[in-house]
This record gives sequence, C-alpha cells and structure tokens, in this order.
Amino acid sequence: MSNPSDTLTLPRAGRLQMDVHLSVEVNVTAAVARRKVNAFLATHVGNLLLAGEPVLTLGEHVAWRVPVDLTAPPVGRLGRVGEVDVDVESGEVFLDEPRIAEIRERAHHLVASSPL
Repeated sequence: MSNPSDTLTLPRAGRLQMDVHLSVEVNVTAAVARRKVNAFLATHVGNLLLAGEPVLTLGEHVAWRVPVDLTAPPVGRLGRVGEVDVDVESGEVFLDEPRIAEIRERAHHLVASSPL
C-alpha cells in the first residue's frame, strides 16, 4: 500500500473527498505501541527519551506513529526529536540504525541549544 500523500496532489484549500476502503486487524492498541516505543528507546537509544501520544497512520503499513521527545529531569520535556512507527497488526517497531542516529543527533542538538 502506498501513502496517499505520495501519490495524490492534495489541494491547499477547498473541498477534498476521499474514499478509502481498508481492512486491518488492530492487534496493538495505541497504549501498547507507546509502551513498546518507550521500552525500545530505553534499551537501544537512550533513557531520557519519552514516547508521546500515538496517531494512526496509513502508509506502506498501517501503523501507530509515536512521537519521541527528549526529557531532562529538572525541566521535563525539552522537545521533539523524532517519530517511531509501530505496526498495528504485528507490533513491529520500525526503527533502523539510520533513524536511531537521526534521533540521537537531534537530541544532542536540542541539548546543546537549550539553557540547561
């Protein structure tokens, strides 16, 4: 399945009507996806990263898109450093080494630019 935004030119304004027929088994809830991302981040990326509220997305896979924020104990959330997709059927976390490196780089940049 391709992402509709990759194959359609969407209008900036006006009426848009789109009929989508899709059938998937949602075996993984948003809460479970968020916990999976938190566990993956703590184990593979860093312990100051925190998953946010997942949003259902349609693309190559139907997935929960989970935002990732960098946190700091004295101030809380510093800002968004990436997103991680979790397949709604299998629970697979889609996060490869290049994306992990990107999240780490954004986190380092955010720390360097914040007044901690």
